[in-house]
Amino acid sequence: MKDIDVLKFKVPALIFSSLFIVAGIIVFILLGFNAGIDFGSGYSESVQIAPLGMTVSYEGSESAVLSVSGTTLTLTFRSASGVEEKEFPSSLYPTAGELGAALAASGLKVKVVDPTLCTDNLVSGFGYPMTLTTSPGRINFSTDGEDVTISSLRSALSEIDGVKVQTVGDKNSGAFQVRVLLKENEGQSEAERRINGELSKVYGEENIVVLQSDFVGPKFSSSLFRSSVSAILIAFVLILLYISVRFRISYALSSIIALIHDVLMMLSFVVILRLEVSSTTIAAVLTIIGYSLNNTIVIFDRVRENIKENRGSDPASMVSWSVRQSFSRTFITTLTTLFAIVPLSIFSTGDIRNFAINLIWGLVVGAYSSSIIAPALLMVFHRKFPIDKIKEKKEEEEYSLVD
Repeated sequence: MKDIDVLKFKVPALIFSSLFIVAGIIVFILLGFNAGIDFGSGYSESVQIAPLGMTVSYEGSESAVLSVSGTTLTLTFRSASGVEEKEFPSSLYPTAGELGAALAASGLKVKVVDPTLCTDNLVSGFGYPMTLTTSPGRINFSTDGEDVTISSLRSALSEIDGVKVQTVGDKNSGAFQVRVLLKENEGQSEAERRINGELSKVYGEENIVVLQSDFVGPKFSSSLFRSSVSAILIAFVLILLYISVRFRISYALSSIIALIHDVLMMLSFVVILRLEVSSTTIAAVLTIIGYSLNNTIVIFDRVRENIKENRGSDPASMVSWSVRQSFSRTFITTLTTLFAIVPLSIFSTGDIRNFAINLIWGLVVGAYSSSIIAPALLMVFHRKFPIDKIKEKKEEEEYSLVD
């Protein structure tokens, strides 16, 4: 980088950015955003297809509660005389048959459906802690999940328009995240029944365990969207004010336009790859704004110092020199951050994975933008607002004393 004039790359860089952003706009016009339930209003649930191992009920006068912690089932009796707890670890009761016999011996009414299921695979969902009554409660156990694939689940939900299915955790666990956009005037319970009704037709109602559910109504989603846009706009205004005070207006305008470029590049990336747009996307955008701005300010600060120390020198050469001086810092900062983010994009799932993917692209674009786009814009605004003039009279006097 010692002898490279980075400003020579401004034309191909601007052409690339313009084409990429235009492509994003075209895809957006044709397909729109792939909105998540945060912005589209919808229902999401994590569901696991797990065979029913047994049903349990309790007809006594005490309060009986079943809870699951890891691979241990705990039975708690509460009465006026006190609390009694009994634990049933999988190490002592390795099969559903043995666990069922132990629970029956403790005073519960147990019906074992499949005694061969392994108690290491106890599944806990919304049903736990389970308060036992005379109505049978279900205890499910996961299997290797070979018969429950993401394609089979999508096939089971094919009657639901716009459904999205993702694998959760181990692909053989039979656990999935299902998301649907709401129909008009549809509530959480109706959306849940719509999903679980279709799943029940294929897998049986008794084999479906809801692990977690989220519901975002239309009012909340629209409010969240407005708040997200407001957050980005406020960030831009504050940045413009800050840089205008610390630097000259040419620096501030260059920084803001470069940040707008970064946001448009990220949104184009999201739209073209059809990544889900959710609150994590906004978090990634704000993160990249901060990262890119910091890197731009470091370079601009170097430009200002070099111009002060080399008064009368060509501003373009000073800008290019400043970028070269900051290149090692930009490269190392970006690379080390990628070391932390790339594993998340590979090994995580859901919103965390989307956030990591967005951040990887944003880091690369931010480094490219602060090193090429922002300096190129600075030279454009230099024609109207020269960067080689001393901003304050005080600075002018200081330099006259030095001379």
